[in-house]
Amino acid sequence: MEALINAQGRIDWGIYDEPVKNVNYLDFCLRTPMGLEIPKCLKSILANQFHFVGIIAPEIIIGLAVVDLNFLANGFFYLYDRQAKRIYEAKALAVSGASIRPTPEQPLSSFSSGGLKIDIDSSHVSAKGKKISLQLDLDAQGTKPLRICTRAGYRGWVYTQKTSPVGIRGSARIGDRQIEISSPSAQALTDWTCGYMRRKTCWNWAASAFSLPDGRSLGLNLSCGVNETSFTENAFWIDGAMTKVDTVNYIFDEDDLMKPWLIASFDKKIDLTFHPEASRSEKINAGFVASRFNQLIGMFEGVLKADSGEVIPIKDCPGFAEDHYAKW
Repeated sequence: MEALINAQGRIDWGIYDEPVKNVNYLDFCLRTPMGLEIPKCLKSILANQFHFVGIIAPEIIIGLAVVDLNFLANGFFYLYDRQAKRIYEAKALAVSGASIRPTPEQPLSSFSSGGLKIDIDSSHVSAKGKKISLQLDLDAQGTKPLRICTRAGYRGWVYTQKTSPVGIRGSARIGDRQIEISSPSAQALTDWTCGYMRRKTCWNWAASAFSLPDGRSLGLNLSCGVNETSFTENAFWIDGAMTKVDTVNYIFDEDDLMKPWLIASFDKKIDLTFHPEASRSEKINAGFVASRFNQLIGMFEGVLKADSGEVIPIKDCPGFAEDHYAKW
C-alpha cells in the first residue's frame, strides 16, 4: 500500500497484511463533528505522532520514545537495572526538537533537547542522556508487524504499527559500566503511532518481547482504550507466527498501581497476571495539553492460547504495563 489515505481523502479501516509505506495524514479529509472541513494548516497541528522502543534483557530493561505533537515535543529514555532495582532516566519537554517521518516501514524519528538525544530508524537506535547511553542494531525480519487503523471519536483515526519481538545487538552504558545486549537472550519491541486522536485519550497497554524456556520467541501487545472501534491491536507472536486476540480487560488498583494487574481477553486467549517491580511516571500539565503517564516494569505469569490450540505457559516473563491519560 503506497499510502494510507486514498485519492478521495478517506481511509479503508482495518488490519493490513501489506506494508503501509506512507501515513499521509495531511491528505485526510478532516472535518469537525458538524461537517466543517479543517484547513491543511490546522491539520498539521492537530496530528499526534509517537515512536516507542522497548528493550528487555537479562540485566536491564529500557524504554525510550519520541513524541511529536507538532506544537510540543517530548522525549524520554530510561534504563532499569534489574538487579539493583533502580531506574536511570533522561527526559525533556520542548516546543520543538522532535521529528517523526510518516513512513512506518522505513521510520526515521529523532529528538534533541535538554541534553537528551534520540535517533531511531529501521535498523538502529541510539540514545544519549546524562550518565546513560544506548547503541543498538535492530533486526525485525523474523516478525510480521501488526498494522491497524481504526476510527477515533467521530471524525478522527489512529494508525499504529506494532512489531514484537525484534532481534537486537548492541550495548548500553550507565556511567562507566557497559552492558552488552544481544538476542536471543535480549529482545526489543517497537510501537509507531500516528493520527488524529481523541482530544482526551486514555489507555492501558501491556507488552513483552522474550525468549521462552523452550527457545521460541514471544512477542506480546495488548491494549484497552484505543484502536478498538471494529478492530483491535491485540496479538501475540510465537516464533514470528501471530495469534490475533479479541478485546482485553484490565483489572488493577488505580490507587496503587504496584499491586498485581489481571489482564484477560474475551476470547480466552489471554489470561495473565502482571506483577510490577518498578514504575516510570510523569505528569505534564501545560494547560492546553496534559499527560498522566505511568509505565510499569514487571513480570507476567499465566497462559496464552494460540490459534493452533496450544496452551503456552508464561512464567517470569519481563515486560511493560501502562496506564496513560492524555489531553492533546
